[in-house]
Amino acid sequence: MIVLRGVSHKTCPVELRERLAARPAAEALSALREQGLAEAVVLSTCNRFEVYAAGDGDDPGEAVGRALEAWAGRPMGDAAYAKSGAAVVEHLFRVAGGLESLVVGEGEILGQVKTAYEAARQAQMTGKLTNVLFQRAAYVGKLVRSETAVAVGHTSVASVAVDLAERIFGSLHEKEVLILGAGEMAELTSRHLSSCKIGRLVVANRTYERGVELAARFHGEAVRWEEFPARLRTADIVIGSTGSDRPVVTRRTVEEALPSRMGRSLFFIDIAMPRDIEEAVNDLDHVYLYSLADLEGVVKDNVARRRGELEKAARLVETKAAEFAAWERTVGTGAEASLGHVRKTPRGGQGEKS
Repeated sequence: MIVLRGVSHKTCPVELRERLAARPAAEALSALREQGLAEAVVLSTCNRFEVYAAGDGDDPGEAVGRALEAWAGRPMGDAAYAKSGAAVVEHLFRVAGGLESLVVGEGEILGQVKTAYEAARQAQMTGKLTNVLFQRAAYVGKLVRSETAVAVGHTSVASVAVDLAERIFGSLHEKEVLILGAGEMAELTSRHLSSCKIGRLVVANRTYERGVELAARFHGEAVRWEEFPARLRTADIVIGSTGSDRPVVTRRTVEEALPSRMGRSLFFIDIAMPRDIEEAVNDLDHVYLYSLADLEGVVKDNVARRRGELEKAARLVETKAAEFAAWERTVGTGAEASLGHVRKTPRGGQGEKS
């Protein structure tokens, strides 16, 4: 039996998601193994923390539920959701297709699903059911994007963050943007900013060499991590996208920079989870903080424009989930059904199975 226990931006307050997101995947998998689980995959992103588990005998969902509450330090209540069997399959396929994301259709989630699966595989926490399920999810996620237009438009948190910045200023041509972090989200954000021809891009990262590398790709400037507070005196927009387990920008840090700004507004856009920027900075004069939750307005506009494609993608997911359910029913019967993927050629014909 396959089960799912998890939380997302739809069900859970950000403070609770932060506690769970701070748990490294390797540590979580080790704890789940100690709970007696043989198969488990932990999917942790800025908007969700989910555990997919499979096992015989006792309900694996009970073990996962206990682990989540231990990590959260409190009962989960309505903040968490529980699914089993076919409902888990359809949910994961929707997640991989970007249909459950804050930014519907976003592409990053597919890579995050693959990374979560690979981490579990490396930890020897996968078996036949989870192996086939996650390999199939990767296939369905690609299929959603190739056969529908659900990913057209702003389809990532990074792109929506840049869209928000443009809404605030109208034009970014003369603005200085400071990015905290040099990981995947920082790179995506830098790419979108570059397309807007911003005035200046500055990257600050704990590992200076990675910051230099990222800044060079987008004709920006890298500064050492300890120097970023000084850049708050000149930046117009600061985007937080580190992997820190606690805020890297405090109210006090911002207060110290304000006198030099002479009343110029400073905007923070926090796309990190756990959050990079203390919420208290929003109480300061001329300082404005936007979080993941604030991006929802932009997201709703994008979703409305793609409504028909979303329905098409949902139908595709339902079909593929039903195929998986039919396969699962035959496992161990001696007449196992096939789940071979058939790729289409550019001309629309059928290609080889994979």
